[in-house]
Amino acid sequence: MVKALPEPYGTCNYKRILFQFTEEISSKNVFLRLPSEFSPLERMLLQATGNLQRILSAYYNVPSRVKIIKNTVVPDDTKPSQTTKQFERKIVMYFGDTLAYEADSVLMVKDSNILELIEKHKYGLGQIFGHTHKSPDFVLHAVGRRGNAPGASFWRDYSLTIPNVLDCFIRETFVEGLFEKYHGDRKEGTVWYSENQAHIFTTFI
Repeated sequence: MVKALPEPYGTCNYKRILFQFTEEISSKNVFLRLPSEFSPLERMLLQATGNLQRILSAYYNVPSRVKIIKNTVVPDDTKPSQTTKQFERKIVMYFGDTLAYEADSVLMVKDSNILELIEKHKYGLGQIFGHTHKSPDFVLHAVGRRGNAPGASFWRDYSLTIPNVLDCFIRETFVEGLFEKYHGDRKEGTVWYSENQAHIFTTFI
C-alpha cells in the first residue's frame, strides 16, 4: 500500500465540508465545480492539470525554478520490482526570485524511462508529463484554506495518473499573498473534501 501524506499541519480544528468536485466534459462544455470562496485566479490553479508551472510562469512572465528538497525511494518488500518504485518527494517552486508554492508528493513509477528521469535527472512533475507527451488523468480530492478570505495560503490534494506509467498523489500549498494581500484571521480555516479522499492511496496499487 502507498504511504499516505499526513494531514496538513495545524488543521485539526478547521471546518470541514464534504464537497462534490463535479467535472463536466462534453463536446461543448468543460467545467470543474469548485468552492465559490476562492477567487477566480485561485480557482485557475486549483484545477490545473499538470500545467501549473506553465500557468504561473505566464502570470509572472519569468521562467520557473524548481528546488528539490526530497527525492527518496520508499522500500517495498512486498512487491520487489526493478521498474516499479515508490518515491516521496518535496519541492519548492520559484518564479524568478518569488516563492509561489511547495509540493509534497507520493509517486508510483511504473516505466523505466520515467524512473531514469526521476532518479538520474531529478525532473519535476511538469517536465515529466511534458516528456511523456500524454495528458494525465486528473482527480481533485480536497482543497483547503488557512484563513477566511482570498489572499490566505491555500492548498489542494489531487492525483495525476498515466496508466502503466506513473501514479501521483500531490499536495500543493500556495503561499499567503500569492495574488493579493491577506488581512484576515489566520487561526481559522476550512477544508473541502470529496468522499474518495480517504481511499485514494488504496487505489494506486
